[in-house]
Amino acid sequence: MKLVHISDIHISPEHILELDPVENFRKCLAHVEKHQSDADRIVITGDLTHHGLAESYERLKDILAGSSLTGDRAPRLLIGNHDSRDNFSAAYPGANRDENGFIQWTEDTPAGVFVYMDTVQAGEHAGSYCPARQKWLEAALEDARARGKPVFLFMHHNPTAVHVANADLIGIAEEAELKALFARYRDTVRHMFFGHCHYTLSGSVAGIPFSAPRSTNHTCWPDFSGIAERMGYGDLQPNYNVCFLGDDDVVVHSIDFLDEDKVRWQETNDEGWFTELPNAS
Repeated sequence: MKLVHISDIHISPEHILELDPVENFRKCLAHVEKHQSDADRIVITGDLTHHGLAESYERLKDILAGSSLTGDRAPRLLIGNHDSRDNFSAAYPGANRDENGFIQWTEDTPAGVFVYMDTVQAGEHAGSYCPARQKWLEAALEDARARGKPVFLFMHHNPTAVHVANADLIGIAEEAELKALFARYRDTVRHMFFGHCHYTLSGSVAGIPFSAPRSTNHTCWPDFSGIAERMGYGDLQPNYNVCFLGDDDVVVHSIDFLDEDKVRWQETNDEGWFTELPNAS
């Protein structure tokens, strides 16, 4: 199964750090349509907007409505800390909610059960996964385990510290409780996907692998200085991830979609190698 994972698109009527989030998301979407038309699912893990404005959700709806991504390929939309749960729900009245009103749901796919989590704490940049949500997640994982189905988790916030002080201030508050829950289901959860940090990440939590792409607009620089009161950014390439979910493997590629014009193609022989030309004298 082929999955496209996009995150942190930050749709806004204004530029962010001198970058145009609408234009960059349009370019990202166009690249996905052109090169990943065979994707089985496309998921955007939150920070759909920058200020949670109603007009920004309408702008996002217009952009998606004008794309060829429909049906199973229509992007699954999660919310992040920059989003407004109320304004998102008003724009998408058919959005899936759990019994407590959180925007989270499960979906059976050819690869297994996709579990879409709501890690937003209204009014806070840090994430939360409260006892009510943990109970919902445990029930979803238990159901998948009983059916012998592997699970893939999607969320906005990083579920573990990433050793970048600025990011670790705004991770999930219930990190320890969530890790304990993950540990009990490491035989069922195959992979976790999240965003929030704006740089490429990979690793594992409680023995479960994870991956995260950069933002499609303002990419950040991982800073290991321990200084929490600063964020590194600049002329850095945005990206999205292309993930292949197999029966016994998960492969994740990072696609720097603005770099396509830099790519050159070289013919190879039937062994996959190319003959190097001699240096000009």
